[in-house]
Amino acid sequence: MNFAVLTVPDFSLHALRRSEPALAGKPLALIAGEGRRAVLSQVAAEAIGLEPGLAVPLAMARCPAVILRAREPGADIEAHRLLVAAAFTLSPRVEATAHDTCTVDLQGAEDSRTETAMRLRCAELARAGLPARAGAGATPLLAAYAARCADPVRLVRDSAEFLRDLPLAFAEPTPEHAEILRGWGIRTLGGLACLPKAEIGQRLGTDGVALWERAAGEATRVLRLTEPVRSFVAEWNYEPPIDTLEPLLFKLRRYAERVAFELRAAGFVAEALTLTLFLENETDYRREFRLAEPGTDVDSWLRVFLSHLESLRLDANLAAVQLVAAPTRPAVKQDGLFDTGLRDPHVFWENLARVEAILGEGRVGTPVPWETWRPDSFTLEKPAESVPAAEPEPVHPRRGGVLRRYRPALPVLVELDDGRPSALSGAVAGAVCAAAGPWRGSGDWWRPGGWAVETWHVSLAGDGVYQLARTADGWAVEGVID
Repeated sequence: MNFAVLTVPDFSLHALRRSEPALAGKPLALIAGEGRRAVLSQVAAEAIGLEPGLAVPLAMARCPAVILRAREPGADIEAHRLLVAAAFTLSPRVEATAHDTCTVDLQGAEDSRTETAMRLRCAELARAGLPARAGAGATPLLAAYAARCADPVRLVRDSAEFLRDLPLAFAEPTPEHAEILRGWGIRTLGGLACLPKAEIGQRLGTDGVALWERAAGEATRVLRLTEPVRSFVAEWNYEPPIDTLEPLLFKLRRYAERVAFELRAAGFVAEALTLTLFLENETDYRREFRLAEPGTDVDSWLRVFLSHLESLRLDANLAAVQLVAAPTRPAVKQDGLFDTGLRDPHVFWENLARVEAILGEGRVGTPVPWETWRPDSFTLEKPAESVPAAEPEPVHPRRGGVLRRYRPALPVLVELDDGRPSALSGAVAGAVCAAAGPWRGSGDWWRPGGWAVETWHVSLAGDGVYQLARTADGWAVEGVID
């Protein structure tokens, strides 16, 4: 199989349904022309009794519940971008043949993998609201014929057998040629291909030769390749502005599906998503969502968005939205035989991202100490995907007490006797029996947030040993020493 074709029958109708949730399952028909010459161009299956070409007044008489709409250019453009992105996941050589069709150069690909990939793309496009068909063959024309006959995928391995019973209309003869061939009793592509090519040329001219080549599947051409996208952005408007969450989430899913396809087609995954809401009062709200596990799973994206948007209150109605995906290369690793990794990493990272959407960016992760002497300083990093090996036992056992910190530290009042703590009052209270210290430390004095601390160990009568700290904010008990 050298070429594949992805096509969507009734493309504009499905594109319109993708953009307007209220049209799902309704008897919908698109009209072409104006006034008395208006006719149906595309008809949904729910519009029983209607067919393309039917005059609008007659269609309304046959099906009073039919919803008549014109093509929506914005919906067509967005659906076309989705279709092109899906085609790029099959091969980097793609032609945007028409607004509803893409042709893919598959030379060098394995047939078995190609068929599997085509079935997956058709299933994914169907879930995204575009019921696509895919066909593959030795030439772009054969692939296009196969796509028209697919349900939803068809591969042509024997072209003569495949073309034998196809209607002559597939080859698009002129009305004059169709009439002549009908007089000869030829109604299929196979019937025309059985005739000698030279004699067809003598009787029907060069156009007849081209018709014969289309009927025999021999017509070929060079693809006009299109460039893949370089930025992963989706933007859309609301007319009139909206004030509820449901229409936002519907379109957010549709546009996120297209962005995810474009990322996959370019070999990327998203490491962060930036959502900007433009309000009716000419202000905007922007939020960046850092994904704990980079990927292209739209369902997990939507759950992260929903966790944040459910608690969001805006000052005005929503007029427009922008979604931007920050691309990165997917991580590649090989698991070891005795690895102790996550059993279901996708669920773990998804839940972590939802928690971060609720608590705020930078508030979820594994604490790691900073490279500093400042007490109790740490940062939050991405959790490890596997349990690290246990640290070996130290050669020399630990000696002395263990400090168990209070977080936050407990503020206290300290009485001093000749500069040494003699009594505490507050959260921890009592007379000081013995005190060791002070140990002074400081750092970052060259920065506005410099620090300085004076530390003491004090023993209270019958109440244990505590660590005291004196800073610019006053005294506090940092912890107890066991």
